[in-house]
Amino acid sequence: MGLRVADLFERGVMGDVQLLTRASLDRQVRWVHTWPEVEPWLHGGELLLTTAYSWPAEVDQQRRIVRELDGAGVAALLFGAAEPFFPRTPAAIVEEADRLGLAIFESGEDRSFAELVECINREIIRTQFETIERSERIHRTLTAAALEAHAVGDIAERLAQLIDKRIAILDRRRGLLTDTAPDWSVVGEAVEAAIDALPMQETHPIRHFTLPGADVAMHGAVFPVRAGRDLAGYLAIWCAGGEITELDVRAGEHGVVVVGLHLLRQQALADAETRVRNSFVEAVLQGRLADDSGLRERAQMLGFDPAGTYHVVLVSPVLPDGGAHAGPLSSAEDVRLRARLGHALQASLQDSRLPSFIAYALNQVIALVPAASTPAQMRERVERLWRLTCELEPQPPFAFVVSRASRGDADVAGSLRDAQTTLRSARGSGVWWYEDFLVMRVLRSAADHEALDALISSTLKPLRSQSDALYETARTLVAVGFSQRQAARELGVHWNTLRHRVVRIEELLGAPLSNPELRLRLHLALEAERVSQL
Repeated sequence: MGLRVADLFERGVMGDVQLLTRASLDRQVRWVHTWPEVEPWLHGGELLLTTAYSWPAEVDQQRRIVRELDGAGVAALLFGAAEPFFPRTPAAIVEEADRLGLAIFESGEDRSFAELVECINREIIRTQFETIERSERIHRTLTAAALEAHAVGDIAERLAQLIDKRIAILDRRRGLLTDTAPDWSVVGEAVEAAIDALPMQETHPIRHFTLPGADVAMHGAVFPVRAGRDLAGYLAIWCAGGEITELDVRAGEHGVVVVGLHLLRQQALADAETRVRNSFVEAVLQGRLADDSGLRERAQMLGFDPAGTYHVVLVSPVLPDGGAHAGPLSSAEDVRLRARLGHALQASLQDSRLPSFIAYALNQVIALVPAASTPAQMRERVERLWRLTCELEPQPPFAFVVSRASRGDADVAGSLRDAQTTLRSARGSGVWWYEDFLVMRVLRSAADHEALDALISSTLKPLRSQSDALYETARTLVAVGFSQRQAARELGVHWNTLRHRVVRIEELLGAPLSNPELRLRLHLALEAERVSQL
């Protein structure tokens, strides 16, 4: 804890110096200065000694100087009495300081400023040394706790005991990793707001917060926790009625280092366990599980059903050209990115209460996801996994490519090939399904490219030449299964406007939209156009 003005009196440093205002003496003293001409050099926390030399005689100027000193963060102001400039501390200075809550003292003739400066500086140095010494003890204790701790809660509990403050540790998604404190319902929102305001660009980010209360205010601070280069969570310190001291800040900085090291160790153990746990996944993807009875037995013990139905979900970073094809790991950053994607996908699977059967290949993460009861439910399942993974790893963008359902482990290798084929056609981030690309694959493999060009020209060119609105209407109708009411909602136009556009489309294409052949023609033309743009 820093040296307060009150501490100087409690330790007898100030002698018979008199307090002239009713101000609190809790301001911290970082150093001592003497007047004159000190205003440009103030940094806050000074105990300022003055004989009143160069102080103006005008009352309004005296009040102005007091306001400026208070605004600069001066801890207190001490006047030497019986000096030739003012026999007593001017009343205007005392009144203005009293209004601002700034402590004003007056010393007698028997106390020299040189003696006061020496005594106060001695106390400042002693207090700083005690803070550093206590900080080192806290660091050693926390380091020992990290070696013994089974969970971050053990470290938080030890830190709370050392500084007599409440401690909470949160993960990256701001979920509590420690036991819920009794007043968390009150302070939780303030912690969330402080996390949002953390100056992450700074070397040692910290954000203080204050929560006013009916009886006493709560003061706290939030620190980011890093595991290596990656953000791993947050540490919050708070108390009711007291202050967050310099020692608390030092302890918090030690705490986040120790918590980060603990999380790195836990992650290393989890990675090793994952490699052992999912060693069978590569065998399944390569179609080798049936050849290894021991591996097959281990897979079953870990929850894999060799006769079950699974989808291969291939996760791949999106490259600058918009593609998401497989590529080698060419740098340490590529390795870290793949690991982060794997961890995020694993956490998303666990959050969804799904088994985490994961493998790695080149720059990609591959997961076996159990099939849902219906295709619609499966799409909802994968979309949820996608959203959760994006929340954990918003950058850089990546694509989810989902294979057809494979029935039995012998069929998984074929599903992986389907996903890899689909990946070559995927563009941009999002969820891409094998089934959605079947028509595109047929069109891409067509040998008669002139016929495809003619299909596009005869079907879509008349609509574009008439107006872009007609083209967008036809495209939207195909996307919604030719439901005109839904198309109107998607386009944001009135029903009558859509009906008018449908009539124009039918006139230009020479058939009603209820005609199955025209519907197929529109669908194929739009897919052919999409293929031509890849």
